[in-house]
Amino acid sequence: MDNVIKYKIIFFIFILFASSNLNANSSYYRLDDYDTNYDKLQDPPLKQEPHKKLHPSSIYKQQRPTKLQQEYDYSRREIAQNSQANNRLSGYQINPTRLDYFLLGIGGGIDLYAYDEKRQISLDLYAKLGYFRYINLNAIRIYANIGSAIPLANSNPNTLTFSGNIDFLLNLKVFHIYAGLGYGGEYYKSQKFLSQGLNVNLGLSKQFGRNAIDVGLVIPFYTIYTKDVIIKKNIIFSLEYSYKI
Repeated sequence: MDNVIKYKIIFFIFILFASSNLNANSSYYRLDDYDTNYDKLQDPPLKQEPHKKLHPSSIYKQQRPTKLQQEYDYSRREIAQNSQANNRLSGYQINPTRLDYFLLGIGGGIDLYAYDEKRQISLDLYAKLGYFRYINLNAIRIYANIGSAIPLANSNPNTLTFSGNIDFLLNLKVFHIYAGLGYGGEYYKSQKFLSQGLNVNLGLSKQFGRNAIDVGLVIPFYTIYTKDVIIKKNIIFSLEYSYKI
């Protein structure tokens, strides 16, 4: 009885195996021309393709240089020495395209001198002609003064005054301070006597565009001898107006 059951079980398993093979032959997922004897390891090696050489401009082969660390310069730099920059910084209305000017002016002053061992004064009136040039915000001027000295409250003769001068003007923002040298003298027409020598110019100059006002001193270094009388020049207080053409 046991053998009969055993044979039935074996027969049932055989029927299932046969039916599964039949269903596999008609299955959608069945491989076509499947060779059970195929061994991939026995295939010949595939043909290697040649290495492609890319153009140097290709971004895939281009080697970019390493980025350099930029060093910044934080040091103080001096302002360029030119008339435009200096004009903006100091607020002076100076034409940067023109530095040279022809100078015209008038002036007057009080002349202190000693005559016959007495202190005397005279009124100086003169005209100024010259040349003016800016050097950055500083300046230099070369000019000549021609005029007359008129004695006040005394009977001394009038004189013809003249001088040639050169001054250097140093900019102090609010005004210029000037200093210079000159050579001049006086001519007494009635006595036909000429006295001449050096003089020093010192003072302050205020520039208003092309206009200027000067307040200063003229210190002469010459002495006049006439008819056994000594006329010794001491100092001249001057006030001038100039215009730059």
